[in-house]
Amino acid sequence: MDLEKPHQVKSSALPFHPVQMAIVGLGLISGVLYFFNFRLQVFFEENHLVVLSGIHFYVFLFLILSLLYLTGIYLVFKYRIIWVRSRSLVPIIILFAMLFRTFLIPADPEVLSGDMYRYIWDGRIQQNGTNPYRYPPNANELKSQRDDHIYPHINRKSYPTLYPAGAQLFFRLFHMIVGDNVSGYKGLMTLFDMLTLFVLLALLRVCRYDGWRLLIYAWNPLVIFEIAYSGHLEGLTVFWMVLACYLSATHRHVPGAAALAVSSAIKFYPALLLPALLNRGQRIKGGLAFAVTILLLYVPFLGAGRKVSGFLPLYLQNPYESFNLGLKSVMVQLLPQIDYSSFSIVFLLGLAAAGLYVFCKNKQPHLIIRYAFILMGLLVVLMPASLHPWYVIILIPFLCFYPAVAWLLFSCMVTLSYLKYVSPTGIMPAWIPMLEYGLLFALLAGGSIIGWILKHRRGSAFAPRHKDIYVLTRL
Repeated sequence: MDLEKPHQVKSSALPFHPVQMAIVGLGLISGVLYFFNFRLQVFFEENHLVVLSGIHFYVFLFLILSLLYLTGIYLVFKYRIIWVRSRSLVPIIILFAMLFRTFLIPADPEVLSGDMYRYIWDGRIQQNGTNPYRYPPNANELKSQRDDHIYPHINRKSYPTLYPAGAQLFFRLFHMIVGDNVSGYKGLMTLFDMLTLFVLLALLRVCRYDGWRLLIYAWNPLVIFEIAYSGHLEGLTVFWMVLACYLSATHRHVPGAAALAVSSAIKFYPALLLPALLNRGQRIKGGLAFAVTILLLYVPFLGAGRKVSGFLPLYLQNPYESFNLGLKSVMVQLLPQIDYSSFSIVFLLGLAAAGLYVFCKNKQPHLIIRYAFILMGLLVVLMPASLHPWYVIILIPFLCFYPAVAWLLFSCMVTLSYLKYVSPTGIMPAWIPMLEYGLLFALLAGGSIIGWILKHRRGSAFAPRHKDIYVLTRL
């Protein structure tokens, strides 16, 4: 499947291009599924059609939506729409993307994740004057703040919060606006995700890419479910990350570094992108802007002293978090005599080396996106701790620029890891990581080999359209 090769379509007298009509049809079918979501499970059970657990039904629904999503991507890339009509396609994509997200906001998120309840708890205790890093939810000091609506659903009650200072400030802001309302929190998180669509569209235009490529992020089921349904922090994290890329691509490197600092203070891993965003002449100023922004965000919580890191150190320790790891799991099985934590150190050093290499490069706007994508791809492959499905969202905006089939399929298969929670043994079935990572690595390796052969045998005149796309970016 070649996503870069255009296919000429005969002109039509219809008021809409046939591909546009097909996209609308896919959007309507997807919209029905998003609207009914888990209510379809109840319908199936009441009519004795099939009985599935919530997670089994979710995986089934997700795979159907992924098929519709991939079909839409295939159509818009294979049958390239002329510029005039492609502009009319972008509003259709955005309208359906907003509807998909809006339909999921009222749904109860507990089938997949209870993280939203911890967000609300952290926001609540801040509003009541308590530093969230100081006490775990089950501490006697917080007994008066427990209730029957939020507290029972909190995970890891015996540990202080895991989330960094930037996330905590947004938790407090959200609590000021919507209180303990779960749907309200999800709505605000989804609002930032919707804003991401417009910033990403502006970034596509800066880099001179067609706007309808936004479909890759806007309709991705992983993005939609994990943010609008589960309310995960990626709604905030990705917004600030894409904004940072946009500011840097428009030669505003210092504000871009500050925006990336906000993203990194919500979830730490976007910090890896700093080398990709900074250019010669702006590295000192940008680095200072990043560091100062991080420090300022942590100032309100420094009263917790050494506890300001919260639950994070324990979270990263072996083997507390080792969910759905790819390359690390393979290495542990191949070299069991080596300490588990040693692989984390090696992988972190590998990421640091990649960041240093990118840091030394001089980057035009499109190269900023290329290097950022490569670094995020390496992060997913070399993840030293757990790779929960929603972590992959950080990679998906870059697929709008480099629509690698390997990563598109991975974003649609990573949700299979949820089946671990309904496994009779409590252990993830071996076929799941083999399918997820086996296909990913096979496609990446195959694409790299094919690209190398084409480049060296045919010469530069017959090289792929984007000559700067390598292992992580194209088949």
